[in-house]
Amino acid sequence: MKTLKIITIILVLYYSTNLRAQSSDQSDVLSIQMLMDTKAPILMTKAEVLGVAVAVMKNGKVVYEKGYGYADVNNEIKVSPATGFNIGSISKLITAWGIMNLVKEGKLNLDVPVETYLKRWKLPESEFDHDKVTIRALLSHSAGLSVHGYPGFHPDDKLPTLEASLNGENGPIRENESVKVIIEPQTQFKYSGGGYTILQLVIEEVTGQKFEDYMKAEIFEPLGMKNTSFTIDQQILSYSAKPYNEEGKEIYLERFTAKAAAGLHTTLEDLTAFAKAQFSVNPVLSQQTIREMVRIIPKTQTKRSAYGLGYATYNFGSIKVTGHAGTNTGWEAGFMMDFDNKDGFIILTNSSNGKKVAIALLQTWAKWRMSQ
Repeated sequence: MKTLKIITIILVLYYSTNLRAQSSDQSDVLSIQMLMDTKAPILMTKAEVLGVAVAVMKNGKVVYEKGYGYADVNNEIKVSPATGFNIGSISKLITAWGIMNLVKEGKLNLDVPVETYLKRWKLPESEFDHDKVTIRALLSHSAGLSVHGYPGFHPDDKLPTLEASLNGENGPIRENESVKVIIEPQTQFKYSGGGYTILQLVIEEVTGQKFEDYMKAEIFEPLGMKNTSFTIDQQILSYSAKPYNEEGKEIYLERFTAKAAAGLHTTLEDLTAFAKAQFSVNPVLSQQTIREMVRIIPKTQTKRSAYGLGYATYNFGSIKVTGHAGTNTGWEAGFMMDFDNKDGFIILTNSSNGKKVAIALLQTWAKWRMSQ
């Protein structure tokens, strides 16, 4: 009888605790939903942003994800968590996972000269020490390289090869701007999309695969990112949002040779799967490796940001988050995590005006989180 009473007490305590946890979770969902449902439409109207997708994480779990507005205005298709978006430079962060997977397998060393792995292309000669252009320096934007970012190409254009792109054959905007060393490596921060194009080539050289095929097999499929791709094909287009410019006019979806730097297409559903992998056991990278990637490299610190291996840490006033932002013509995105508390905020937009909405909703999330 005594044993039965003890078991009964334990069960009562367990279920009451579980109910309180469920009640707390439901309260979190309702409160963030109310905030986002109030704020997002107003901000979108004011900034002339057509579509937005938002996800919120708390304690390593996705507590909220929702689409607002239109993926395709003409056909009245609304945004949902399954809508496809280009995520610009967030591509770099996910490419970093591809690189670190090869480090894990012993196929890459972070601290040897990157040219150790290159046969198809070499850095142009310079007055600087090329031995300091390592994988670690490329991942952290401390390799002293040129080419900040890349333009996209029209769908009907013939894309340059990876080697041609590295040599500066990127159309009128970046024509003749080759990837080269312009600052002594490992001495200061110098953001370079060109450095990630070199990493794209490294992956191809080391694996013998196309970059996009390697990333699909080794990163996206193991993490359950079923609708994420560096290849813009008919399947990707079938669920993609349309991009819109500053005037709200539909524009074409750009294509990229520099895919590692700017070319990834994904959905909110898939990015939340990637977000959960940041805080839990996953089939690609260990938590120890992710912590190493997040850790700030001192020489990369600027007034508003600092870099680890693919990850940027941003200071927005009182808000400190780690992840990456992304900008391409017709798209703005943010992938922001709080690794200390296992919280996070993801936003995707299909508008060149999306940054205003992204920052405002990030601030809304931060205030909500502080109130919990």
